[in-house]
Amino acid sequence: MASKLTDEELLLKEIIDELTIEINKLRDEALKNASFILNREVNIQSLNGIVGGKNNTYVDSVRTQFFDFEDFFSKWLKGLNDTYVYEKEIYLQRNSTFDWKTKAAYKNVKLLQNEKVFHYTEKFLERNFYKHINQRLRLKPDETLWTIWFGYKLTYGLLIAPQRTINGWRIDKSEIRRADYNYWTVGHIMQTGLIVPSMDEPIKFYNLDAFCTFYLSVLKRLSNSVYEQAICEKYIDYVRTSSDPLNEPFLIPEFRYGGLVKNHEHRLDFTILNQHSIEFIGFEISPASSHMEVTNLKQKQVEVNKDLKEKWGKEMAKRNKYFDSFGITTKTFTDEDLTDIDSCFKQIKLVLKNRPLNKTSIANQKQRLSEF
Repeated sequence: MASKLTDEELLLKEIIDELTIEINKLRDEALKNASFILNREVNIQSLNGIVGGKNNTYVDSVRTQFFDFEDFFSKWLKGLNDTYVYEKEIYLQRNSTFDWKTKAAYKNVKLLQNEKVFHYTEKFLERNFYKHINQRLRLKPDETLWTIWFGYKLTYGLLIAPQRTINGWRIDKSEIRRADYNYWTVGHIMQTGLIVPSMDEPIKFYNLDAFCTFYLSVLKRLSNSVYEQAICEKYIDYVRTSSDPLNEPFLIPEFRYGGLVKNHEHRLDFTILNQHSIEFIGFEISPASSHMEVTNLKQKQVEVNKDLKEKWGKEMAKRNKYFDSFGITTKTFTDEDLTDIDSCFKQIKLVLKNRPLNKTSIANQKQRLSEF
């Protein structure tokens, strides 16, 4: 008897099946255009070999881990463009012994300059990407991060592809790959809104000012800490002055370890889930004064030490649980650190701003392709 597929395997099967349907719809037009461009009859096996046989030429698909399909395909296109430029230089140096037009890069550039063939290639490689997703995906969000809950007195949810059902809010798994925002960013919130468990509709923000106002008038005011309030203000100043505010990571206040569990164990004061750099960092505000206070100082020294040891153990257990469950590393701002709140936020900003140096985009490489 065949083993039952897991939820993740079912989701991948749905994605691959949908892409196969899309590929089949595009196939005939792509073949007709490819045959015209190459001036010979091109069958489906030949076309698939042309577009799918260069993964380890244009990009190292075996050893490289990718953020998502766009990261893979943009690097694939960049590899094609770079190979074209390199082979053209060789042709110009020794054109009597080098037939440039027989090279795969020349043919592929000419093919992909055609919109029909480009679209077919994109979908064909996307299906191949999902078939090998475990080897290729740098960030395959763990199911624990598909839904995150945060807040102290009020609780809000940020879900990837949220869907309301009669049983409450859930993830629409079929829509995860179609999400046109980076996870856990301001743009994510602008697209999906924030979820209140008891409400049938998400809280929507129709412009950046509305989001910033909510952050300051609600999320900031829920904190009793002047330090946390100051960081909230500096974060919103950072978002407002960003050249790309929608792709800025959301600075999550009071990330709840136990989700919607009322009496859950732990909260992190601030958390950044930076999809761009694959950094998951939590920031704790002064546990020495707020988490490690010893009561009843008249007790004997041995009891004081025991109390401190227990409180420190709880604090370390909290950090370990966040790391084990979500991959979140925790940084602490002590009382001394907090005397310079600007310096503290500079450290937060370093995580917010971090982007991979070699990140490209499909749009950039497609534009470059059209210029040859």
